[in-house]
Amino acid sequence: MDKNENRPAIRFAGFKGVWEQRRLGEIAEFNPKATLPNSFEYVDLESVVSTDLTGHRTEQKTTAPSRAQRLARRGDVFYQTVRPYQKNNYLFDLPCNDYVFSTGYAQMRPNIDSCFLFSRIQEECFVKSVLDRCTGTSYPAISANELSEIEIMVPCDKAEQTQIGAMFKYLDHLLTIHQQEYDKLVAVKKSLLQKMFPREGETVPKIRFAGFTVAWERRRLGDVAMRIVRKNKNLESTLPLTISSLHGLVDQITYFNNRVASRDVSNYYLVKRGEFAYNKSYSDGFPWGSIKRLDRYEMGVLSTLYIVFALNTGIVDSDYLVTYYETNNWHNEIAIRAAEGARNHGLLNISAEDFFDTAIRFPKDIAEQAKIGDLFASLDHLLTIHQREYDKLVAVKKALLQKMFAVTGQIQKLNIVKGGLASVEKTPGSMEKLSENSLDEAAVGQDISNQELNSYPNFPHGAF
Repeated sequence: MDKNENRPAIRFAGFKGVWEQRRLGEIAEFNPKATLPNSFEYVDLESVVSTDLTGHRTEQKTTAPSRAQRLARRGDVFYQTVRPYQKNNYLFDLPCNDYVFSTGYAQMRPNIDSCFLFSRIQEECFVKSVLDRCTGTSYPAISANELSEIEIMVPCDKAEQTQIGAMFKYLDHLLTIHQQEYDKLVAVKKSLLQKMFPREGETVPKIRFAGFTVAWERRRLGDVAMRIVRKNKNLESTLPLTISSLHGLVDQITYFNNRVASRDVSNYYLVKRGEFAYNKSYSDGFPWGSIKRLDRYEMGVLSTLYIVFALNTGIVDSDYLVTYYETNNWHNEIAIRAAEGARNHGLLNISAEDFFDTAIRFPKDIAEQAKIGDLFASLDHLLTIHQREYDKLVAVKKALLQKMFAVTGQIQKLNIVKGGLASVEKTPGSMEKLSENSLDEAAVGQDISNQELNSYPNFPHGAF
């Protein structure tokens, strides 16, 4: 916000009026009194995650929790007063009159644009102002009275409030869509992993591709793969790798934001693309470690604590094995060989000899293996797309929250140009294209679902 003129650093074209500093208590009624209906949908502190309403339950007025007191009306903003850094806040936009929120939320009934107010309370500077007024260490909290005293800058022009609010509402809509699609795909993948592999003691899966009926094989890993013990003596690679149970074989520096490996990696294993590695380190959700294939890089180096192997040709499809090791079908094979209780510094006590003695199960027909591998590779690709789109939108939203309310000495305007190109107009008068660096480093060069953004005429999509 320009200190001298009370105008934002970046704004939509067409607005020139000043912004004014207002207390929340001046622009919203706090915790309005209401008579509760006899039956209602109760929203507690666990029912809102980020900005989404994830659940509610039916309660009767006579037996409802004593904290059920905030009767919602469309346009109300609910601010979580306990642990506000979580930003689990909600704009009530449902055409219903029977939702009641917990007193763990401060209820605001704005006399300005609701979407604008909701976008402002998500800004990091606002959250910091709230935390500065919180009491308590383990569960920092702010009272509604304290919250109402916080001041924010508000456009005097209601139309500008509406346009800003609508933009952030649309961003939240896109974020919700990508998160929902991601969650659906995760559920589909989990179900297929359970059903497309035979259960213990069975030789055929519950569901399989048409045309395949032969029973599956059970073979020792050592019969279909060979151990890799090549050392990095010639320093063919200096890229230190680590296994992330969620992300696979990744660059250690990127993953840890630090180098954990020794500076001298000549005695490390040299791992090449397509080879597998077993991480004997266990963690939450991965009690028997992780087995991943190197896909991201041509080669890298791994500590000799890992067990590295490559598949023999023509027996097991590589993509199939990637999927197989995402199931828990191999866990028992590790469990019966790792000495009970023998876990040293977070590592399972299993030798390479015992590891290669573990049995794996797979279809005899390698064509069926390939189909299974292709299916799950496609699912992973879709999951990656939605996760990337979600991350891009988060970066854009963060950038806009920072820049549209930023304090600078030079005013810039967001101009929506026919065809989707935005420009920045610097006061006074000169025009130039909005540079990729003008919003936020996190949003540089992002291709944010342009087809979707172009469908909304008031979204400053060219800024991305």
